[in-house]
Amino acid sequence: MRRVALCLLLASCSGPAADTPEGACARQANDDPAVKELLMKAAGTQQFEWDNAQRIKFAQRDAALRCLRARGLAPKGGVERPRT
Repeated sequence: MRRVALCLLLASCSGPAADTPEGACARQANDDPAVKELLMKAAGTQQFEWDNAQRIKFAQRDAALRCLRARGLAPKGGVERPRT
């Protein structure tokens, strides 16, 4: 039930536009294996989700950035973000 509510909440939030490459990559980021693993672990345990919210967000951003780079829309290389 929580998973359904979370999906509905995320769908209703205004995110990247659906018709842009950035929006497509943001949606595709949730299909990344690393993101899926964290989301599955968080689905049953609210404490895990709270404790690892930052890791989930970083995994989603990294997956979206990899997608954009694969499409040639983001520069390659750069400095890695500090992880906390």
